[in-house]
Amino acid sequence: MAGADPTGLKPNAFIEANGAARETIERAFRLTPRTIGLFAVFGVFVPALIYRGAVRDFDANDDRYGRPRKKFL
Repeated sequence: MAGADPTGLKPNAFIEANGAARETIERAFRLTPRTIGLFAVFGVFVPALIYRGAVRDFDANDDRYGRPRKKFL
């Protein structure tokens, strides 16, 4: 009994490496033009496109049913 893993599970090396990388992301992160571009695309442009599409859908439905358009922003 002594020295054996009580659960009998073997650790997955990929999961352990990924967990270790996530714990040290503050020290490993580098601000590069690529990371700035990724932030711009996925942090600004994609949400703006989703919002714009939703507002256009609301406006189209308001026009279809003869309601006045709502002002969202």
